Amino acid sequence: MTDSIFEPEVSVVAHGLEGKVIMLYGTNNTGKTYNCAKMKNALFFMCENGLGAQAGVKHKMINNWRMFTKYIKELTDPKTVERAKEIYSTIVIDEVYASSLFCQKFVCDTYGGGCISLGANENSKVNLYQIYERIYWEQIQKLVTSGYTVVFVAHADEKDGFIQPKGDKRCIKPIVDNCDVVAYLEPNGVDEDGHVIKSSAYFAQTDKFFARSRYDFMVTKIEEFTADNLEKAISDAITKQEEADGIKSVSYDEQQSMYEEKETMSFEQLQEEIALWGGKLAASDHMETLTDIVEQTLGVGKKVSQCTKKQTEAMSIILEDIKDACAELGVA
Repeated sequence: MTDSIFEPEVSVVAHGLEGKVIMLYGTNNTGKTYNCAKMKNALFFMCENGLGAQAGVKHKMINNWRMFTKYIKELTDPKTVERAKEIYSTIVIDEVYASSLFCQKFVCDTYGGGCISLGANENSKVNLYQIYERIYWEQIQKLVTSGYTVVFVAHADEKDGFIQPKGDKRCIKPIVDNCDVVAYLEPNGVDEDGHVIKSSAYFAQTDKFFARSRYDFMVTKIEEFTADNLEKAISDAITKQEEADGIKSVSYDEQQSMYEEKETMSFEQLQEEIALWGGKLAASDHMETLTDIVEQTLGVGKKVSQCTKKQTEAMSIILEDIKDACAELGVA
């Protein structure tokens, strides 16, 4: 990938469910967990009991935040991700609000006095809500960018006559923002023989409930919600988009190859390159320029020699600015 705005990437859509992020939410007994279990090579993160009536489902019971982060690391860590993908294609987080409570408890126990609101005021040096928001977002981001089909299962919560996924904004927003589809599942009761009628799935918001889709040609409703019908609805929407735009969809791997980062330098390499190019500026009587570049990124009085390995991104910015200055000033 060329690291310049003058050679941009052109977005493409990946066909199939690979890499898609989906939220399914609704009341109890609407088929959320049942249909997720029908998806390809599914692994469930069970943050609440919900598999009592289903056998043969691969899952890990989550009892605390340590377990949640441990399993996400195994799914996403470069050392284990390929092995994990040989086994699992779909990761189901069941249920969203429960997972957020584990995160809140961890933050409270680690940084506060047992209640997340204790650190949530403008005068506090440690805002527990901000810590919780960042920590939860980091784990969600790792998971949804790793190439699995990720399905978030949530309960429905009605406020002022409007139905939406249950959870506070710090857990719901990073999930909804990443979702290709948010489906509200509505129960249909029973038929005349007393048999349960399958739920319907909605993909467009109304004045009664929240739902959404990234796809312009996504149907607004699946009358009979099943895992197969959901996959078909997404596939059909992508196909119709292809026909409308005249652009073919690609595989998930092809899509992601466009966004692979160029090879980055190690901390030690950055130190050497900054010393080399910074030395050229200093030797050419441009020490003030060099100081300005460093302080613009690190702060007044700070030096590159004080940087730690956590500051490699800042060091990369400094190196690029130093090289630009050398080019502008004719320093070779």
